Amino acid sequence: MSRRHLVTAALAAAATVVPLTIAAVPGTAAGSYTPTGASFRIGHEAGEPTLGFDRNGTMYVAASSGCVTSCLGSTETVDTFTPDGRAIMSSADRGVTWQNVSPGVKGVASTHVFSLDPYVFVDETPAGNRIFDVDLTLACSEISFSDDGGANWITNPVACGEPVNDHQTLFSGKPVKSPTIGYPKVVYYCFNHPSFTKCTKSLDGGLTFIPTAQINAASCSGLNGHGVTNSLGWIFLPMGNCSSPTLAISKDEGDTWQVVNVRPTSGVTGDPSVAVDSADNLYYVWEEYPSRLPKLTVSRNSGATWSTPVNVAPAGVQGTNLATIDVGSPGNVAIAYYGTTGNPNSASSRWHGYLTAATGLLTTAPSYYSVTVNNTANPLKVNYCGPARCGRVLDFIDVEIAPDGTPWGAYVDACLAACEASGVESIHDNDGLVGTMVGGPPLR
Repeated sequence: MSRRHLVTAALAAAATVVPLTIAAVPGTAAGSYTPTGASFRIGHEAGEPTLGFDRNGTMYVAASSGCVTSCLGSTETVDTFTPDGRAIMSSADRGVTWQNVSPGVKGVASTHVFSLDPYVFVDETPAGNRIFDVDLTLACSEISFSDDGGANWITNPVACGEPVNDHQTLFSGKPVKSPTIGYPKVVYYCFNHPSFTKCTKSLDGGLTFIPTAQINAASCSGLNGHGVTNSLGWIFLPMGNCSSPTLAISKDEGDTWQVVNVRPTSGVTGDPSVAVDSADNLYYVWEEYPSRLPKLTVSRNSGATWSTPVNVAPAGVQGTNLATIDVGSPGNVAIAYYGTTGNPNSASSRWHGYLTAATGLLTTAPSYYSVTVNNTANPLKVNYCGPARCGRVLDFIDVEIAPDGTPWGAYVDACLAACEASGVESIHDNDGLVGTMVGGPPLR
């Protein structure tokens, strides 16, 4: 498989306003791009950030400043339990300005005052968009949803269907066998329970949830990545902490599951990631162990067989972490991850936010374009970043392709000014950040 991989440096300051016109660079051959990276601070702390776009291109990011388990070797709560410790931040101008649209007092405080894992999911329906704001409370989750861009919310305080869960993901799909009430899709909530993975489903748009069957994956822990569905309503849930890249598949709304090994001979660290396009092709990314480089494989038959994996990191990157994928039109994907050109197992490592766009994956000549969204003089993380958990960044990041075809990643700046000067991290270094690729190929 022939490959072209172009790498550029990032633009400088996160506050820089950059025109986001997606077009070929003048004077270059048709289809050739020389992209750069840009990043914007969201105006809130973050950990495990997720993001989504509505059909108008407005961006929503889940931001939480808390960390109730070990971060940098210490236990702390920071602002998780305070009124504005977590938020849904929104930008209608491609990251330049932001507002807090959380449930509760607008721009002041969210009514979701407690969260072990924040999560946002923007679901498109024929009637518009429903924004789901999900916060894990360990015994369950609190879900609010809005159909008007965050102006008004409806809240379900016990929205998981079962107690004792962690590491949740929320997504939706076409009904396979169940009638829905007041909402056209089945909403799924999957989680670590904690030694195995379980899902529940909602047939009324998130008001009530019904338990489904347990997923039995012998070589995996209960951790799972973010789920997706295809045009038939089949569920695809990547499994974490397995001895090999693994995918759980359900064709009947979670009542039965098939667990497949995507690449039996390859080790995996942390959460893998899966995406499905409009033609039902699957794209699966994981960090291979012990190389710690992100591998990408494609299935054209719903997970039965997979292509030979390729490394998507640019030349010079020695290690990566938290790779996650989204797909636009068939064959075009975006992958966000942290990467270092140093020794990934060294305390002196400096980590940056990478964004890779791949086009033509269903052809014999795909192209890959990579940028760092931050200035490499100002790393987003120092010292260790994984395998798996990455300090104040925590367990995962996110990537989404906007309606205009531009890829965006959600990151955490876990090395602010004092850290950049000293090389020593602080437990208070966790600014929310979004990054994008400017002048790259359109992915939709």
